[in-house]
Amino acid sequence: MFNTISRQLTLSAVVLTLLMAVSIYGVMAWRGQPLVIDASQSLIERTGGSIVNALNGQLARVEGNTSSLAALAESLPQDEAIYQQALPNVVDDNGNMTIAGGGIWPEPGAFSPGVERFSFFWARNAQGALEFLDDYNASTIAPYHDEAWYSSARDATPGQCVWSAAYRDPATGVAMVTCSVPYYIDGAFSGVATIDMQLGGVAEFLAENGGGTGGYAFVLDNERNVIDLPGVEQASDEMKGLADVVRDMPWLQPVVTAITAGREQASIESAGVLAEPAEVRLFDMPRTGWTLGLVTPSEQVTALARTLTRDLLLFIVPLLALLLGLGWWGGRILLAQIRSTTRQIDQLGQDNSSRELTIYREDEIGELRRAVNRYSEKLQRLFGDVRSVADAIASESTEIAAGNTELSSRTEQQAASLQETSSTMEEMAATVKRNADNAQEADLRAKESADKVKRGGQQVSRLAQSMEAINESSVEVASIVQVIENIAFQTNILALNASVEAARAGEHGRGFAVVASEVRELASRSAASARNINGLIKTTSEQIATGSGYAQEAESAMKEIVVAIEEVTARISEISQASSEQTNGIDEINRAVTQMDTVTQQNAGLVSQAAGAANELSLQAQRLKGLLDEFHGGAQAVSQAPALSDASHERYQLT
Repeated sequence: MFNTISRQLTLSAVVLTLLMAVSIYGVMAWRGQPLVIDASQSLIERTGGSIVNALNGQLARVEGNTSSLAALAESLPQDEAIYQQALPNVVDDNGNMTIAGGGIWPEPGAFSPGVERFSFFWARNAQGALEFLDDYNASTIAPYHDEAWYSSARDATPGQCVWSAAYRDPATGVAMVTCSVPYYIDGAFSGVATIDMQLGGVAEFLAENGGGTGGYAFVLDNERNVIDLPGVEQASDEMKGLADVVRDMPWLQPVVTAITAGREQASIESAGVLAEPAEVRLFDMPRTGWTLGLVTPSEQVTALARTLTRDLLLFIVPLLALLLGLGWWGGRILLAQIRSTTRQIDQLGQDNSSRELTIYREDEIGELRRAVNRYSEKLQRLFGDVRSVADAIASESTEIAAGNTELSSRTEQQAASLQETSSTMEEMAATVKRNADNAQEADLRAKESADKVKRGGQQVSRLAQSMEAINESSVEVASIVQVIENIAFQTNILALNASVEAARAGEHGRGFAVVASEVRELASRSAASARNINGLIKTTSEQIATGSGYAQEAESAMKEIVVAIEEVTARISEISQASSEQTNGIDEINRAVTQMDTVTQQNAGLVSQAAGAANELSLQAQRLKGLLDEFHGGAQAVSQAPALSDASHERYQLT
């Protein structure tokens, strides 16, 4: 479908346009939009900060005036007329209508001894002018010393303003807050200076400046009472707290949760008067404990990013499409010129023509045509050289083919001879190996026989030693028997003497004569036995001496046999070692002959392949000459030549 450059250019233009659109959208969504949102958040921060600074400026002005009142109370003489003259100008602040009133509230007995209430308070009337009010000194109302705004300033740092919670004045019904500053006379706490600030001015200020981010602003006091919140009506005598407002406006619950958790931001689904999702940024006002909330529609935060994305797509995508269209049109013109050049190139070489391309342009197309003409001229010269080289290759390849055929025959004969030699060497190797195995077996048997003969010689040697020991023992036995014979002879003599003495004794020695007779009998028998033993020992000694001589002769003969067998074992071991070395040598010769046979077989195969390749080279040279002759025969002959070459190359690979 896209096998032409024109279609490929069309597809590329469409794909590039889509990729550019997706890239723009992706960059704006992943990078541009977060940056724009960050910029919007910075705008919200700056807007909230400016509102906080402006409110702090108004509050600082009130704090300054209150501190001035406290300073006057500390420095002025305690004279009611002086107070009446000096204090109103400070409270009025040049007609600042945000100030509802103010004055001095002395401690009981501090301004006039014995007087519990002696306040100096001025409030604005309906015309905006200050009027002195003595109502707070009346005994019918609760003493001002018990009010929260008074007691909170009692322990404050001298000169520091303590802001009260928002409240609605019971006399005028105006929502306000009070700045209380303690003052000291002679180091003792003497009272409080106050200025009341109307919250209506704060509401007007927030209405004018709170819409900088497309939403609105609201303020809560330090007790979370609503100072100003669009949509909240302060109709009751008491100020509404944020918890009370949430019951009527549930959408404020995320704001309550954020304030309780100490977070600076909250998201709400409906922003009250805006009736759309919004983001709430909370700002703390440390000096008063107030909280400023700046409500910004969520659409306002992300609208700029979407607008930029839309504008970029509406501007860049059509421009890109126009540029791509111009590029596509220029590409079509260039392709048309290339097709024209291609047709003229196809006409080169037809009908044995050697004409050149017509040059009618001086741009890159013209350079291309000149390059084709130069290349065509080089091809003509090259084909002439190739034709002469092909003739030489055809002649040489024929001679190479003949030489390779003869070399192949001789190699095959050599391979057959080597194969017969290899078979003979294998038989010789088998025979020598059997001889080596027999020699090793004989060597083993000879070593075993030598060990046995050595053990026999050792036994004969021990036998001769035993015979010598027996001969020596028989001599000792003979001497012992001689001793026994002597003892028997002496005993016989003693028994004979005893018989004589018994005969002399007569009747009294008859018993002793019988014993002596028995002793003589025993001595005679002992002497006879000793003589018999002595004869046997002499005979045995003679036989033992004869056996000992035979044993010594046998020991000498066994030693000579051991020496002879050791010599035979050494000769057989040398024969076995020589047979093993001969076997290894024949194995190496056999492997070398086998390797020579393998290499010869491979050489024979390579020679056969070389002969086939030489024949094929000769055929290819002939075909090359034919192709060169047909090069100028027409476009059809030119298109068939590569097919013939491919077929010949395939047959060559099969060979």
